[in-house]
Amino acid sequence: MIQSALPLGHRRYRSRLKLSAKPAYFIALADLFFLLLFFILMASTVVRISGIKVDLPRANVPQATWLGKAILTIAPPEEPGKPCRIYFRDRMMDENQLRNELLTAGEQEKVLVIRADQDVPSGVLSEIMAIAEAAQMETFIAVQKPELRPETRFE
Repeated sequence: MIQSALPLGHRRYRSRLKLSAKPAYFIALADLFFLLLFFILMASTVVRISGIKVDLPRANVPQATWLGKAILTIAPPEEPGKPCRIYFRDRMMDENQLRNELLTAGEQEKVLVIRADQDVPSGVLSEIMAIAEAAQMETFIAVQKPELRPETRFE
């Protein structure tokens, strides 16, 4: 009689499955990874900055933070004595049109980022900030660090 190391009633089974290192499995896994990465990147919200070139003032700020989608650009006048150029959603407008646009935008977006050229008078900035406050929007003025003056890249 042969004695087994296993208790009675137990059998030892040997699997016939063998590991296969075919590249098709790794390709499918890589495809799944990149599709997941693509959907995560596409789902993130992106702030679209207008293409109007302005020279931002310098200020010491710790970091740039995400503030919202509503961006207003103020460029200096093309000729002395004319009013500043105001762009909202890449459309040039005057203060009355801006007031109407901000009142409708203020219902959805609660933050207004103002990109004003450093040559824009502070009186124009205060008028625009008052319009935004009437639309119940918070206002922030975009600045750049003093030691860095890179060109704004629009991608």
